[in-house]
Amino acid sequence: MILERPTNDRQTAPGMSSEETVLDFAGAAFRSVWALELLLALKRRDRAWQASEIIVELRSSRVVVVEALDNLIAAGLVAQDDAGGYRYRAGSPAIDALVTELEKLYASKPSAIVRKIVTSPSLKLQILSDAFRIKE
Repeated sequence: MILERPTNDRQTAPGMSSEETVLDFAGAAFRSVWALELLLALKRRDRAWQASEIIVELRSSRVVVVEALDNLIAAGLVAQDDAGGYRYRAGSPAIDALVTELEKLYASKPSAIVRKIVTSPSLKLQILSDAFRIKE
């Protein structure tokens, strides 16, 4: 009996992103797994959160929470209202769909998501390495 080799061509239902696309999004959009956890917490609890509430809820420090929120705002994933509250707010329906698919993949294959985020090059590291690049 001859077994067929699996292919990397993943079939996705209309309106769904491939696993590779979701993984690439995770690697590009999140600087840490903790930032992903923060975003998913905001998404699950659809309300405005004060930074102090997030600190207590996620048992973190103010510096970590504020930095993660600033990065998520810059990525177009979180919005801050006039009262200083933060909430999940994807910049587009396509980004919202990616976050939803990421949430599902993180629930079923957390190690794949963690690995992608941890192994993705950091912008800060890239800037530092570029500063020391030998010019021709």
